[in-house]
Amino acid sequence: MMSPEHWLVHDHTQFEDRLRQCRAAAEIEDWWTLDKVFNEMVDELKQHMAQEEEILFPAYEARTSAPSIPTTALRSEHDQVVQLVQDMATTILNREQEDALEALAYLEVLMIKHHEKEEDIFLPMASHILFEDREALSTRLDEFDGTETSRNWDI
Repeated sequence: MMSPEHWLVHDHTQFEDRLRQCRAAAEIEDWWTLDKVFNEMVDELKQHMAQEEEILFPAYEARTSAPSIPTTALRSEHDQVVQLVQDMATTILNREQEDALEALAYLEVLMIKHHEKEEDIFLPMASHILFEDREALSTRLDEFDGTETSRNWDI
C-alpha cells in the first residue's frame, strides 16, 4: 500500500537535465541541438505545468479549507518560468549566444528552486491531503491531454 507521503511524486530532474543540455549546446553555438532540446523541454514543461495547474492544484484547493497560498505561489512561479521560456525562445531564434547562456543560467536557478519547493513542501503536503483521492487523481494525471490548456505560452 502506498504511504501518504510518497504517492504523489514528480520527477523534475528531466527539466534540469534538458537545461544542462541546452547550455552545453549554447556554449558551442550548436543552434540545431539547442532548438531541438529546448523545444522538447518546452513540450514536456507545458504538459507538466498543465497537469499541476488544471488537476493537482484545484484538487488540493478543493480538499483544504486553508488559503490557497501554496498553489498561488507555485502558479506565480510558473508564470515566471513561462516568461523566461518565452524570452529564451526569442534569444535562441536570434542566435544570441551570450544572452542565451545568461537566460539559461537564470532559468535553471529558478526552476531548481521551484522544484525544491514542490518536492520538499507542496507534494508531501498534497500527498497527505489528497491521499483518499490518489487513485482517481493518478488516473486523471496519467490520462491528461495537455494540448488543450488554459495557459497561453505564445511559443
